Amino acid sequence: MQIVFHLGAHCTDDGLLIRSILRNRARLAKEGITVPGPARYRELIGEHSTRLRGDKAEPETEALILDAISTEDTERVVLSNENFLCRKSKVIGPEGLYPKAEKSAWLAACLPSHTVGFAIGIRNPASLLPEIARTTRGDGLPDEIILDSLLWSDVIADISSANPGADILVWCHEDTPFIWSELMKEITAHDPFTELDGEFDMLETIISEDGMERLQEFLESRGVTDQIKRRRAVSAFLEAHALTDQIEHEIDLPGWTEDTVEMLTEIYEEDVAGIAALPHVTFVSP
Repeated sequence: MQIVFHLGAHCTDDGLLIRSILRNRARLAKEGITVPGPARYRELIGEHSTRLRGDKAEPETEALILDAISTEDTERVVLSNENFLCRKSKVIGPEGLYPKAEKSAWLAACLPSHTVGFAIGIRNPASLLPEIARTTRGDGLPDEIILDSLLWSDVIADISSANPGADILVWCHEDTPFIWSELMKEITAHDPFTELDGEFDMLETIISEDGMERLQEFLESRGVTDQIKRRRAVSAFLEAHALTDQIEHEIDLPGWTEDTVEMLTEIYEEDVAGIAALPHVTFVSP
């Protein structure tokens, strides 16, 4: 059995991705893909992973977890929790992003008899840090941060090192409106001819209702199925009908300037290019 742990990250889709996938739970189950409700496993896995601390689960413990997340016909399980690695207040450490990313091995140790993979969306630290500061009332940022150490490639490398040979699916949060349906497919590994509901769930959060209706009418009237053409259409309609308050993020951290944001963005873009080339990484981009 294949187990996919969707790790978030924090301040990316805020649980929307697993909710979109859950809309198709019955359809996916026919293909041997189980998507249990998060309430069935988040506390259970958290409790046992903390107790085991990387030691392999006993057969009885593994059976207990499997009973909660799968059925006899299950070939693949999708589990999601942005707190799998840590709480939001612990995402940023003086030494960088997700300093406890190696705890991903604690998750794998809960199901040692099965193949484990990971999925994670990453976000530009220039917008991530202000959002963490805002949503944790400042408690999520240490007193001192080395800005050029905020590398997602280090996080991915730590996950990979802690889980040798594990597949890791990675994408940029900034790209999600354009690749949402592809993410759903990559995470669930469903039949490519199976159509899932929810392919516009992320886009609907940042585009006006009128713009969304016009985009769907445009795609349907022209029978657009090619991904490149769909992305071009999404980009055009988003440019014309975007909800400004949803796509423009306030950058308000003490001492930060436009140069700070530009520097972090340049580092992020270079970092992303390197991540795409890492072994065992599947990088999804428009």
